[in-house]
Parts: sequence; structure tokens; C-alpha cells
Amino acid sequence: MKKLILLVLASLLIFIGIISFKTITAPHLQIKIKHNPAPLLSDNALHHFQEAISFPTISYNDTLQWKAEPFIQFRQFLEKTYPLVHQKLNREIVSNYTLLYKWQGKDTTLAPFILMAHQDVVPIETATQNQWTCQPFAGTIKDGYIWGRGTTDDKINLISILESTEKLLSENFQPTRTVYFVFGHDEEIGGKQGAVKVAALFKQRKIKADLVMDEGGIVTKEKVPGINKAVALIGTAEKGYMSLLFSVNKKGGHSSQPDKETAIDILTKALVRLRENPFEAKFVEATQDFMRYLGPEMNFPNNMAFANAGLFKSLIDKNYSKTGTGNAMIRTTAVPTIINAGIKDNVIPTLATAVVNFRLLPGDSSAHIISKVNEIINDKRVIVSKFDDNISEASRTTSVKSIAFTRVDSLIKKSYAHVVSAPFLLIGATDSRHFADVSENILKFSPMLDPIGFHGIDERVSLESFRHSLWFFEQFLRSCH
Repeated sequence: MKKLILLVLASLLIFIGIISFKTITAPHLQIKIKHNPAPLLSDNALHHFQEAISFPTISYNDTLQWKAEPFIQFRQFLEKTYPLVHQKLNREIVSNYTLLYKWQGKDTTLAPFILMAHQDVVPIETATQNQWTCQPFAGTIKDGYIWGRGTTDDKINLISILESTEKLLSENFQPTRTVYFVFGHDEEIGGKQGAVKVAALFKQRKIKADLVMDEGGIVTKEKVPGINKAVALIGTAEKGYMSLLFSVNKKGGHSSQPDKETAIDILTKALVRLRENPFEAKFVEATQDFMRYLGPEMNFPNNMAFANAGLFKSLIDKNYSKTGTGNAMIRTTAVPTIINAGIKDNVIPTLATAVVNFRLLPGDSSAHIISKVNEIINDKRVIVSKFDDNISEASRTTSVKSIAFTRVDSLIKKSYAHVVSAPFLLIGATDSRHFADVSENILKFSPMLDPIGFHGIDERVSLESFRHSLWFFEQFLRSCH
């Protein structure tokens, strides 16, 4: 017995030693670059950003609601506000509204870089209009923020790119490498007429890019648990997108004599089962890179957990599953977004439907998830079908050793003081997912600090964020070599 106890203790000490060794020796991967402080925010740039917000360039799923006038007026605003851009860069208009600019570089042997942003914004829910602190299309400045729909998603990037380009053109600057700007008009509804068509043009013209950068990750002091430093999240991969329609058809009738189960009952139970049985948690490549980059910057025990992620998977899973953002980084998610049933308060509906939106983890194909959904629901009365053809699989992962990642990483360190950076899995969907045939190096990053209200009430971004965004894109364009 004594020998057995000694053996167990020895094994425990070896186990602790291995964990401690891996924790202590985990390499620090942060690039050390001198910070170059951003200049003061100019009144002109701020006024231009405010004016850009005033155009209600809204994308609706219902094409009958869509209006062309705001997009045309926004384009005219850009032409007037950025005259040098429109004199010296080649502009094409794709599908009537998407804008494609080419800034010719000095060295035609270098593959181009592509910067992306989108003109369109999501609608304002009618029921919430009175809940906005400031008018959603006024571009109001209040409490150190610029308020309005599109401030964070995604006119800050679009205006920052054009402001920086106009400034550089006024200095007769020309990048060494050719740079393209792609400003889609329908990103919020899938990008089929905008980004998809532009990507097809690039493919047709046999243009391959060394870097594509679109919206995505941010600089945050709030959203990464276990670290007390500002973190710049650089999206190196993107989750897939799919919506499914759940339909239940069962004889209805008068509400005074209901059956034991109605169509609404059956549908509701299916949705509850789906939500109560989350998909398997996995650490995909982008998430593994995230842990490798941030683990050594964390305090105990988070650094130990990240350095030994295989051993502490259940602990990390439990911790990240506590929040919607953290949970979305480690598994495919499913959430009902639209429910329809009934026409009158005293009539039991025959048909009940729900739309469920899925964000697919790399490795979880749409076909696999559909199969798992039917397995979880386990009720043939619930018919599961594709809601529409706006389905995209998860993207491949951009290497942290690529020119794209190392370039953006270094520019972040120049733009922001006291910031660490990390690759991560973007949980939303961007236009850049359509550019897989154009470049192997696609990143998702918006250089703003903890924006507020994505797709929600009181969307806003700080003046400090806009200042740093302008500075980041100016330095990016100067470094296109």
C-alpha cells in the first residue's frame, strides 16, 4: 500500500511538473513594435463621418422595401467629399451600386491588397425607434461618441479608408503595391449582388491578392475574459451561415376545444429541445491560435489552462459557455429568429413555422448540422428545410505566418499603445467570405475600441475609435509594399 501511495504521489508530481513546464515555457508571440501616436481628429473628417451616417442606406430582405435613392445620394456624397479619390483612382460600379476602386501601385509584379467595407446598414425596428437616445440617422456627437446606424457597421471603415486615401493623394503619394477598395451595397443580406459579383470579376481577370481585409475583429478591453489588457482581435477565420425553416402542419380549429397538442406546442417543444442540446464544443485552428497568442499574457490560472488546453478543455468550455460571445467561439450555434403562427385569437392555427439561424463552426458542414438537428428534434411532425439559398460554409483559416497577419498585427501595435493581439474565429458573417478564390490570406478587423450597439439600439462608436481608425488605415496604405 505504501508503494502504491508513493507511486500515485510521484505520478501526480510528474503531472503537475509537465503542466507547470508547459505553462512557464509557452512562447510569447506578441510583436514588439514602437507605438506611433495617432494625430488629433480633424473637424473635417468628423463632419464627413457624421454626414455619411445621415444616408439611410438600408438593406431589407424584402426587396419591395429597398430604396435606391439613399445609395445614389451616398455615392454622390463620396464623389463630392473625396475629389482626388475620384480623379486619380479607377472606379467601377458593379450591379449598379457596389463600388470598386483601383489604386495603381508602382510595382506591378507585386500581388495587390484588397480593403473591404460595406455601404448598407440594417433597418431600425419600428417598435424600438422611440428607444434611441439620438436619432439613428443624424450622426449626433454626444458623450464622446458618434451615434447612429452604421457607425460601427460599417461606415467607420469605409470613411476611414477614403479619408486616408484622400489625404495621401493630396501629398502625391502612390503605394508601391496596387490596392483595391471594395464597398458592397448588400452585405447585410448576403452580398450576392455586390461582393459575390466583384469576387467573380477578380477571378475572371485572374487577380490574386496577397491580402484581403474586411470588417470583423475589434480592439476590446471588455470581451476577453481572464486578461486585463486591451486585446486586438484579428479574425483569421469566419463561421459559416445557414437558416433553416421548421414547419409543423396539424389540424387546427376552434380555441374552445383544443387537442392535447397543437402545431404551436409541437413547434415550441422542438425549439426547446434544440436549444437545450447545444452542439459539441471544439477548439478549431483559429481558436487554438487565439489561446497560443493570449495564454502567455494572462495571469494564473488562465495561462495554465490555455497552455494545456487539451487537458483543461472542459474547464475552458464551461467558462466560455457562460456568455453568448464566448459560447459562439467554441461551437456551432442555433437560435430562433422568426416565429409565425395564428391569425385570430380564438382560432388554433393549422400551420406553425420558425426560422432558426445557425452559425457554423469550421468542420461542421451545413449537411452535418441539418442531420444533427433532425436527430436532436426526433419528431417527424417537424419538417426541417432550408429557409433560403443564403448558405455559406465556414471559411478556411489564414495562417498567422502570412504576410497578411504579420502586416496587420504590426500596424495594430503602431496604432494602439499597450495592446496585445490575437487571431480569433469571427462569429459573424462578412463580404470577405466570398473572396476565397481571390486570396488565401483573408482577415477580418475593424480598428475601433469596444463599439456599442451592433445591429441594435443606440449604435455608436467613440471619437477615440474613429481617430485610431483613420490612423490605422493611413499607416496601412503607406505600408503597401
